[in-house]
Amino acid sequence: MGWDSGANDCEPSLCDSVLTAMTRERTFGLIVTLWLASALTALAQPVSLPAGGQAGAPPPAAETHEEVPLVVWNRMIHTFRAPYEQYSPAQRAAKAKARIEALPERGPWEIEASETEVGQYRGMLVAVNGVPVIGVLPGDLDAESGETLRQAADKAAARLRAMLEARARQRSLPLMLKAVGLVIGATALFLAALWFVFRARRLLHSRVQASADRSRRLKVGGVDIRPQVGALGRAAVQSFVWAASLLLAYLWLVFVLERVPYTEPWGERLGAYLINVSQSLGVRALGALPGLFTVLLIFLLTRVVARVVGGFVQQVEEGKLTAPWLQPETAQATRRLVVVIIWAFAVTLAYPYIPGSHTDAFKGVSVFVGLMISLGSGGLVNQVLSGLVVVYSRAFRPGDFVRIGETEGLVSEVGMLSTKVVTRRREEVTIPHAVLVGTTSTNYTRLAGDEGTIVAATVTIGYDAPWRQVHAMLLLAAEQTAGVRKNPHPRVMQKALADFYVEYNLVFNLDRPEDHSAVLSELHAQIQDAFNEFGVQIMSPHFETQPRKQVFVPKADWFAAPASNAPPDIGSYPTAEAPLGVNSKDGKQT
Repeated sequence: MGWDSGANDCEPSLCDSVLTAMTRERTFGLIVTLWLASALTALAQPVSLPAGGQAGAPPPAAETHEEVPLVVWNRMIHTFRAPYEQYSPAQRAAKAKARIEALPERGPWEIEASETEVGQYRGMLVAVNGVPVIGVLPGDLDAESGETLRQAADKAAARLRAMLEARARQRSLPLMLKAVGLVIGATALFLAALWFVFRARRLLHSRVQASADRSRRLKVGGVDIRPQVGALGRAAVQSFVWAASLLLAYLWLVFVLERVPYTEPWGERLGAYLINVSQSLGVRALGALPGLFTVLLIFLLTRVVARVVGGFVQQVEEGKLTAPWLQPETAQATRRLVVVIIWAFAVTLAYPYIPGSHTDAFKGVSVFVGLMISLGSGGLVNQVLSGLVVVYSRAFRPGDFVRIGETEGLVSEVGMLSTKVVTRRREEVTIPHAVLVGTTSTNYTRLAGDEGTIVAATVTIGYDAPWRQVHAMLLLAAEQTAGVRKNPHPRVMQKALADFYVEYNLVFNLDRPEDHSAVLSELHAQIQDAFNEFGVQIMSPHFETQPRKQVFVPKADWFAAPASNAPPDIGSYPTAEAPLGVNSKDGKQT
């Protein structure tokens, strides 16, 4: 009888009857006799070795087949890697499994591993009650493990004994009743723990929501974020509850599987996996502590530097400090830009110390995020750069009354991407900075100062109307219009002598630039009333032919009411020599 071939030179029926008789009678002498007979039979059989092969050497790599584990009753006993004569590792495993399953289900079992030689093969035999069950060849050894032939045989014997004992326990009624009782108790405890976890979830939900509602400082940019914080807290509690529930279910499953002998290996593997994962995470966490400490230190230092720089720039913005290289209008944008640069530098400095930053997965995610940002930030970068141009050009600031293209109103916000303008109809118009950079804008507030904003009303009158009378009527209309400042007083200027009419500009000052549309509307009405009252027609004639009567104003009508013969006072007007708000005579502010 060979190691793995069974009865090679006898009929199968005869071998089965002999094995059955041995199992029933358990006669030690017959076992010893059969063992010796099988050894002699194996010695009598020829053994083929490769040329130059030596006794005791494992089969060459060319004859080694796949690894075939010997699994009996849900337990791995041994792994066959080498063929024996005409038997492949799979056939050796199948025959060994059949011999093990034919062993008696109840002990005692005398299991021993002994070294033997069959022909030129040297190996180990694992026998149960004197019956060879498993043959261990040198070719079955795992070269990487470094174990010896004796160690492999002893391990197979120990696993075989554990399998036989587990199979015997499975058929023990008291032990199974005890296992059922433990499973029922564990299930009750598991359900009670789940009930406690879900009850704690409701309590934590209410506590988180109450804390968010009581807080008064949860605002970002003036926006109340308490609902978002409450939702985030509830999501965190829900995640914790699900994680705790899955962990409890995992532990319950491990305990239940380990109580049944047949499923005990599954439970042991699940428990070992949980322990290994916990140990691996613990080791990695301990290994990541120096890097996390470095990242935390960089974060704290960066926060201190950002606060110092931000506080300095904010004081410049509020007017408490002055810096020749920094204007209050651009201080806010400068503060944001400098803080972003500081944090970007800190992230670059801390990146190598982040746990997992050197792994391929982390690098792949970084490349993917960078690619997404690169593809989707083209328009964003354009808007941000345009916003910097708008901010640092100091064209306007919040509170200024401006006209941008066809939009006229108060600037409510100058952001990084767009500017918001509130019109007189309470409409908020958002103008992207990329559009704003290429559009002409007018700021009515920037140079207003104490004198207010200068506004001009234009009217064209024919040459038959005395210009002195027109001046007087325009000034009268301005005097009767609410909102027009009396000091500096309004003035009239003749802007152009056109082909058919004279173009008059009534220049006046307003206290509130945002009221100039309403004031102009009322002023236009007052101009019409004044011209109608004094019988002067507002008309700008275009001649098709030369009129028969000359179009001029007689000298007797030069000072028609309400005009006077005093020289006109056109006041100061911005010139190259006298800028806006400076008197051209004495250089004083007007």
